[in-house]
Amino acid sequence: MQRFVAPLPETREVAIMAKAEPSAFVRHIQDELSDLGPVQIDRFFGGWAYVVADKRFAVSIKDRLYFRVDQALKDALITEGCQPFTYEKGGKTVVVHRFYEAPVDCLDDRDALLHWAGRALSAEDDELRG
Repeated sequence: MQRFVAPLPETREVAIMAKAEPSAFVRHIQDELSDLGPVQIDRFFGGWAYVVADKRFAVSIKDRLYFRVDQALKDALITEGCQPFTYEKGGKTVVVHRFYEAPVDCLDDRDALLHWAGRALSAEDDELRG
């Protein structure tokens, strides 16, 4: 006997997410990072992930850039005054220590951006793959 499964109704949020295009900020960062190799951008929760050679090393969420870190990069970014990614859930702040915001000055300085992105790309962490 064949079972009928009704399709889930498409909510406004799902429709928006499915059709979302990268912002000008995301495209700008993608272009700026091109010296690292072909940079793909993929949907990543509510933002976009930057991927080079199958390694997801950075994300943009609400037009803010975060690098995926190992301990050495995390320490360096903390020294620069950078904070981890946070979001609100159930009235509580969730801190995601795997992603730290890029130093503000690197958004206007391509060499600095490539320096930090290169460190994120070469971070010693098997979890960065995929």
